[in-house]
Amino acid sequence: MVNGAASCATSNCHAGPRPGVTQATVRRGAEYQLWLDNDPHAQSWKTICSDESVAMMQRLKIMDGDQIIDQVGFDNCMACHNSTRRYNEPRTNRDTYAGPSDAVHMTQFAPRHNQPRPNDVNTFQREGVGCSACHGPSERWIGTHFQHQWSSSFASDDGFVDAADLYVRARMCASCHVGDKDRDMNHDIIAAGHPALRYELATFHAWQPKHWRDAEAKDRTYYEAQLWLAGQIAATDASLALLETRAAKSHSVSQWPEFASYDCASCHHNLGLQNSRTAITDDRKAVALYSSWNDAGLRWLVQYRIETGAATSDDFELLESLDRVKLQMESQPKADPGFVAELALQARTSLAQWFDGPAGQSERAQFRSDRLGNLVAAAAGKRQTWQTWESAVQFYLAAVAARESWPGGWHGPVHNLAQPLRVGLRYPEMIDVSRYSKRNESGPTLNRGEATKLGIEMAGWLGPIYQPESSDELQDDEAETQALQNELQEMIQRINERWKRLNQQRIEQAKQAESTDNKIDDGTPDMPAKPERKPKTRDQLLEELRQMQEARTSDESDN
Repeated sequence: MVNGAASCATSNCHAGPRPGVTQATVRRGAEYQLWLDNDPHAQSWKTICSDESVAMMQRLKIMDGDQIIDQVGFDNCMACHNSTRRYNEPRTNRDTYAGPSDAVHMTQFAPRHNQPRPNDVNTFQREGVGCSACHGPSERWIGTHFQHQWSSSFASDDGFVDAADLYVRARMCASCHVGDKDRDMNHDIIAAGHPALRYELATFHAWQPKHWRDAEAKDRTYYEAQLWLAGQIAATDASLALLETRAAKSHSVSQWPEFASYDCASCHHNLGLQNSRTAITDDRKAVALYSSWNDAGLRWLVQYRIETGAATSDDFELLESLDRVKLQMESQPKADPGFVAELALQARTSLAQWFDGPAGQSERAQFRSDRLGNLVAAAAGKRQTWQTWESAVQFYLAAVAARESWPGGWHGPVHNLAQPLRVGLRYPEMIDVSRYSKRNESGPTLNRGEATKLGIEMAGWLGPIYQPESSDELQDDEAETQALQNELQEMIQRINERWKRLNQQRIEQAKQAESTDNKIDDGTPDMPAKPERKPKTRDQLLEELRQMQEARTSDESDN
């Protein structure tokens, strides 16, 4: 049978005495009680049984009254809301079953699949998101995982998920909070009333009531930054895998084009930064923007590595493969699904090579909050950072993830600038199907120019702002006013002069100490060396896509 959370809840295992009611702290043996009493995942079964959820499923024709009439659609919901959902698909092979998340190319990045299937596949327990959802089905390791010779690395063959690895943990979370081949929270479900998925691991992790202890958490400048990095990598891979599945039309509850893959504000303009929009002309197609929520942070990191001269060939290939997916998705109102699936697979392969290669290994070993702060500062001067509400919010969340290295601490000058940015970018708190969104009166919504100024000023405390190579980088598609452009350029110049003076002072102090070993390096060189290879331009990438499409069409006609 499928083991539920109750199988872990004996007093001599994970259901020992509660650690306390005023402040939950992690105590060995109390994990079950902490999960049950504090973790919202334990309430997800109640959530899906609520009147609001039932109404959503009725709108989606999953339920008629209180009867389930669309089992496939219901199982798609249950895949995230209940970890022991019934496996009722035809059993073509009684020895194997698909694992809990989409397989990825990275060998250390996700649990292995095709594990032995429980004998009783119809076991169903109403427990919400329980132990097996994050730690894997325990049927083969529950009797041995407490033994001295037991190893989590070898137990992955038995379905165990090594959540102690932050990158495995991030990818497992993404299987629900982004989606995979068994879990597709698509546009139809959003239109029915379900909140859009906005996965950002560092933020989720900070709010999550913890029934575990992480050894690396003692070094918070490393831990917080690594959580952010792991989340960005996992979200990018999960979103590409889901896009590939959608485009290949292998997900029974999705359709093409799947609007959930795009930026919501492309159509629902009041969900984005407030800006006037020009009318569509004959030479401008009505094409939605591809969502930047899941890959914005990883793009900033790769671009920062290129700008500082640390990039390898894997960095360039990853950035270009992500750009190809974006350009193809935005090439026409209904992008070629077969070509999109190929490009998404290529991008996942590039990400796997980057992750397992020198670039990924270096960042996983050395990425800290001060480097994240410098990355945020470098991203502040780029137009793409402020192009959409999604990328602007990801910028804010990245700055918050670097708070362990904020000058003046958590309540210093960065906090004073972060607060109005947070309020001005706040997502509508009320979703109404008939009107889609309404703003409350907690604060005004920022337009793009106001958000850009606040973000650059905030980032100026974290590192020097890398000015774009041309003024066009900071111009909006609707053309920012010249006055705003001048103000932004003056702000960037002032910030960089301050950092240059600070860096010079540190160098002089190091010289006075007459010790090169004590030289202070903030990781932000005045003039970063440029790598020999340059990222391809938009026109170059479009030409590559055209040639790839022609070759693909030619191959299909030959066959």
